Amino acid sequence: MIFPPPSILITGAEAACCLGNDLTAMITQMHCGAGGLRPLEIFGVPDLKGGWIDDRKLMLHQRYGPASALAVHLAKRVVEARGWSSAELADACVFVGSSRGNTAGWIEPWPGRKKRRLYAASNNLHGEIASAVSIELGVRGASQLLSNGCASGLDALGMAAMWLSQGLAMRAIVVSVDLPLVTPLLASFRESGLLSRNEINDPYSPQTTGFAPAEAGAALLLETEPSADAWCHIAGYWTNSDAYDSIGTPPHGNGIIACLRKALKELNSGTVKAFCPHANGTPSQAKAEATAIKIVFKDESHKPTLHLLKPWMGHSLGASGAIETALLAGLMREQRLPPNLPGLSSPADGFVLPEEPCCLLQGDVVLKLSVAMGGHNAMMALRQS
Repeated sequence: MIFPPPSILITGAEAACCLGNDLTAMITQMHCGAGGLRPLEIFGVPDLKGGWIDDRKLMLHQRYGPASALAVHLAKRVVEARGWSSAELADACVFVGSSRGNTAGWIEPWPGRKKRRLYAASNNLHGEIASAVSIELGVRGASQLLSNGCASGLDALGMAAMWLSQGLAMRAIVVSVDLPLVTPLLASFRESGLLSRNEINDPYSPQTTGFAPAEAGAALLLETEPSADAWCHIAGYWTNSDAYDSIGTPPHGNGIIACLRKALKELNSGTVKAFCPHANGTPSQAKAEATAIKIVFKDESHKPTLHLLKPWMGHSLGASGAIETALLAGLMREQRLPPNLPGLSSPADGFVLPEEPCCLLQGDVVLKLSVAMGGHNAMMALRQS
């Protein structure tokens, strides 16, 4: 759907991943041309590369599980930077997206966290993340958590934007966190054949064999009141289903094609300057996305540039869509687009993957895609302020 006036604005964002413990550090690292993936030796998997958050204190809290702790840290940081008052926070709403919630602190002991019987049961709940943010920041509006696999974070952003567009709130905190670097989760992904087997970190390469798992969290602020310092606008959000398989992606990419075409049809103003695909590194996803990109944009004389962000920081499951949107918004604030990691393969002839930051003009549109197992597709349009 397209969001009519009042505009839905992104007015702040914070994040943490293997590129850095805050959004500024992450963007600086990208401009240096260095990705954040390293062998997961400290997690007991030295033959696999992945990404982890260096500051482990961000994921420690006496009361909450590790995902909730990271969500609270990031939400507090972005709200403080924006300067929302206690009254503005009380009237806000909270939308959270997470694929695995606090599983990391439940199926294995979380290093450095003291066990407390009083909170033993709540630590395994996904919904604790939204509750923790509401409690610690004093948010008394709606509190929701979505768990739509790897599209959870982008869906949380889309649902929050829909909530604001209906006048149900004037501002929202959107948080997405996933911490998959624990032995049982990594073992299940490996058994399913989804993890990289050759460390090739190039999603559209014919040699790609799977994704590099990663920890990440992001918090974004949405507002409807006009603001001269808005980072960018959320212009639209679309979602559909493949209705194909509980795990696999259809090679024809029809679900992605339909989602892309609907977005392009409804975006009747502004140039689609860039496309940030899901590009997680699994062969089936690469084939489906490459097919969709070629078909949908085949008649475009000026094809959008492609910006693949997972090669920089790995695949953080449900948090990936939100942290990639946070990075996009942080750069759009400066009227730029993120560079690609050098040497990546293009999915088709005529599509460019810039290795230097690109400039944006007012009104330019950037499309962000997230895809989840089960065939769930989500698309968001960001418009340059």
